Amino acid sequence: MDDKVGLTYQKRKRQRQIRCIAGIVALIVAFFIGFLIGFLAVKAKDESRQDVKSGFKEQLEDMKKHHMKFQESVSEEQLRSTLKFFSKEPHIAASSRQKELAVELAKRWKEYGFDRVEQPEYEALLSFPNTTHPTRITIKYENDTIIHQIKGEEQDGGSKSAVLPFLGYSPSGKAEGGLVYVNYGRVEDFDKLKNLSVNVTGNIAIMRYGKIFRGNKVENAANNGAIAALIFSDPGDYALAGGDPKDTYPNTAWLPATGVQRGSIYTASGVGDPQTPGIAAIRGMYRRSREESALPSIPAHPMGYGDAIHFLSRMRGPEAPEDWRGALDITYRLGPGYTNNKIIVTLEVNNYYEVKPFFNVIGTMYGDVEPDRYVLIGNHRDAWVNGAVDAGSGTTVTTEIARGLGELKKAGWKPRRTIMICSWGAEEFSIIGSREWVEQHEKLLSERAVMYLNVDTGVQGNYLFTMASSPLVKDMLRDFSKMVEDPSAHDDKTSIYDIMAERNPSDPAMDPPKPTVGSLGSGSDYAAFFQFVGVPSADFHYMGYNNTIVYYPVYHTQHDTFEWLTKFIDPDFKYHKAQAQLCGLLLLAFADMPLLKMNAMLYSEALVDSFKSLNDEYNIELKNHKGTLELLEDSIKKFSETAAKFTEAQKKMEEKIQRFEEPSFAQLRRLNDRLIRVERAFIYSYGLPGRRLIRHLIFAPSKYNTYGSSTFPGVSDTLYALAQTNDRNEVDRQISIATQAILAAVDILSGPY
Repeated sequence: MDDKVGLTYQKRKRQRQIRCIAGIVALIVAFFIGFLIGFLAVKAKDESRQDVKSGFKEQLEDMKKHHMKFQESVSEEQLRSTLKFFSKEPHIAASSRQKELAVELAKRWKEYGFDRVEQPEYEALLSFPNTTHPTRITIKYENDTIIHQIKGEEQDGGSKSAVLPFLGYSPSGKAEGGLVYVNYGRVEDFDKLKNLSVNVTGNIAIMRYGKIFRGNKVENAANNGAIAALIFSDPGDYALAGGDPKDTYPNTAWLPATGVQRGSIYTASGVGDPQTPGIAAIRGMYRRSREESALPSIPAHPMGYGDAIHFLSRMRGPEAPEDWRGALDITYRLGPGYTNNKIIVTLEVNNYYEVKPFFNVIGTMYGDVEPDRYVLIGNHRDAWVNGAVDAGSGTTVTTEIARGLGELKKAGWKPRRTIMICSWGAEEFSIIGSREWVEQHEKLLSERAVMYLNVDTGVQGNYLFTMASSPLVKDMLRDFSKMVEDPSAHDDKTSIYDIMAERNPSDPAMDPPKPTVGSLGSGSDYAAFFQFVGVPSADFHYMGYNNTIVYYPVYHTQHDTFEWLTKFIDPDFKYHKAQAQLCGLLLLAFADMPLLKMNAMLYSEALVDSFKSLNDEYNIELKNHKGTLELLEDSIKKFSETAAKFTEAQKKMEEKIQRFEEPSFAQLRRLNDRLIRVERAFIYSYGLPGRRLIRHLIFAPSKYNTYGSSTFPGVSDTLYALAQTNDRNEVDRQISIATQAILAAVDILSGPY
């Protein structure tokens, strides 16, 4: 190799060495830079996680602060002012005053800052008394000399704008005949009359209010051959201190002799407008004929006990059984016939039907995180007369809640989920307003509704706060009742929870006792949400008077006034305040909590209890249905197992939230939606036997007692009627339908979570 070539080789070798060293240095530098970047990134990520955690904690703390601020905003003076305004004048459904009140609510809610306020209009078949030819119920002699006559007119200085006493949907008609006293008009009452050989056919049934829905009384009378019906308020039920004027209103809260309870006798109560079942009663929609609308078949009319005594005291026949006797100072007799053979009783009812428009009012405050999930609270606005209790007290509570939400919004709060406050029209006739709105928006509500809270007769008494709900939320209602002071607080019992546990424990033997939370039956605006769509629901009111759990005595009469309510029940509006605070807190919780506090295990317990009740009541009848019954029992066991697994996943999520670790939106949706859809699983699209528009298979009113809740209503109603139908196949079919629904709920709750 010559020198030149050698030099070139050495030079290239050094260059390679330099490049190699430079490469190594570059790698070291790159590694160091990468390590530094990684270290800083991890540090930044950790700091970011801490910021997120801190931010989530701040959100939860702000939520609590806003909820406490709502509590403080509830005002007794605002409540008083609202109730006085809304109960000032009579406001029967579809009246001009009803429209005025709807406009007033819409105006207030807009002022409070609701994002959207609507007044949807519907048209429904209603009925009213004929004022030109008023109803007459007459006791007279054969020579037409009148002994006593009910003129269908209000007494005791009732408002001139009040509707005359009548029963909604009673047909017009004339009847003449003997009177038969049928106690409360229940199925078992008519069965007892048959056993006593007292014939109802061709006679006028006279019965007292109470125990079951008035429409069922009249229907039972018609089914047993009665040609007309009279319903009276017995002092034994509505004037417990006696019917002497000194012991009744205006001297006490008890019903006076002149008080007449109005009301609807449409037995499909709760399914809305009689002519548009299953279809929203919007103008122009199909309406079936009146003949197809299952309207009452015999004329009927209400009366006070001051009138009733004139009829009952002139009846002959055997003495009524001891437990059928009310508190009138007479001998209660069964009839038929009269003490004087020359006496005649004639009944001439003059009512008319008319399709009339009415309005709901819906105020919406959009959610900030989940605007497509709705939490609703509502009550009806119409009343038979002034309606301070029914439903002025409910309107007062929901309006104060709306005002409180407006105050929060002004302070910068926004709900996580969308809130809707609803004022329903025409509830008194057949729960029409809420039903028509739910029918119109059925698919939307099925997809998006989280919870419906109902406040109807919000404050009808001052002895006990009562709650009824879906099993999913019973524990949550109890927990939140601990946060509100009860006006009846004493000693160490301060909260609504404490007073409920003391006065209405679920199990008196339990130590410490827990408050009773009932099951939902029917009779108010939660019916369409819960029993038609399957939206978890709850209902609230204060009730009881004179340290007794009684329904308020001036129900549906001219005496349900601001004066009655403020004189005897809530002069300082402390009970209205407590009601607004608790219902408002629950509304805010359902709207704002990231993870819903619903409990599937409570539904498991309810199913187990319901199955036991069914077996206990119909043990003999169910002996021939062991096969399907075992399947039902197995499905309940599967639900219990699945609910337990789901609850574990729910608890882990709750613990994560308590550590202020924010779950993902998707994680929360998975758990929350499954909880809500458990209720939907129990909705059977074809409805209960003979009642296609009542669809909840686990909790619904019995066909034979529309106020109380019946468990497994399709099964129990079929078993109840078995003696008449002998249709054992239908029993198996109803058990199978219930089994399939429970297995559907199992599917909904099953993992992965």
